[in-house]
Amino acid sequence: MTKNSYLIPFFLIMAAVVIQFCAGNFPFHFFEFPLNVILGVIWVYSIYTLVHDNNSESNISKVIVSPKTTAFSLFLFICGTLVIGLFPQMSAVDAENESGLLGRLGFYNFMSSWIFVSILFILLSHLAAITIRGFKSRKKKRWRFLLNHAGVWIALFGGFMGSSDIVTARIPVFFESENNETQTMEGQYFYLDYNMQLIDFNVEHYQNGMPKSYVAEVKISDRENGKSSQVSLEVNHPYEYNLGEDIYLVSYDTRSDKPQYCILQIVRQPWKYVQLTGIIMTIAGAIGMFIGGPQKKTLKE
Repeated sequence: MTKNSYLIPFFLIMAAVVIQFCAGNFPFHFFEFPLNVILGVIWVYSIYTLVHDNNSESNISKVIVSPKTTAFSLFLFICGTLVIGLFPQMSAVDAENESGLLGRLGFYNFMSSWIFVSILFILLSHLAAITIRGFKSRKKKRWRFLLNHAGVWIALFGGFMGSSDIVTARIPVFFESENNETQTMEGQYFYLDYNMQLIDFNVEHYQNGMPKSYVAEVKISDRENGKSSQVSLEVNHPYEYNLGEDIYLVSYDTRSDKPQYCILQIVRQPWKYVQLTGIIMTIAGAIGMFIGGPQKKTLKE
């Protein structure tokens, strides 16, 4: 294997930089379900084939499990998280209006950039490869290894593949009438399969007049079966309408003494339980390591 083969991940990142600069952010909407599932299966199967092909002498199969790839992928991931933490992250519409080199490179909406997508692709490919290889080669405490590595991979994979299916939208809810028309963060409108109407709204203020807390009582009516329920919404306390769809209270009418409406945010994240499964697996693996202690290797191993 040549030393130049380790430049494969580097050239992938450079290609992503060029595409980002010329074409803008990654088109997640194009890879919505079921295309993301199909591509995900092909991706994982390809890695599995590379790792399990004992006769393979290709550079790609060796690079994907290399310790150098581990260091390089982790370095890239840390750099990516630093960009997200150091630069203000905006909506896709606002980020497109940012001029300058950093704006063209997607620094203000970095999680949707070609660069960050490429970083995650390299990291997930490498993590999948070493998980498959390690599970195959390890004889003792294989379950602990699987929980730790596969758990991290599933959590990241769920977020990566599920990004195209996430929908974030806001809707004003009024006292006098029901509403089900929402607007996404990208400025697109769509209708919910249920109506919402504001029943009551209470605000507590500090002595200086600033809002301390506020609670909205909202009636939710299913449009198909006509059933309705009343829920209480508070800031940072979402209501789960169904699996993968949460309703948040984010704002209200501050111009009137008695608020006439409130603003709710609808977040559809079908893959969040896939991510949760990975997180639980990782925690279980960490507990297993704590209880079982470090694995001792025999001289033969």
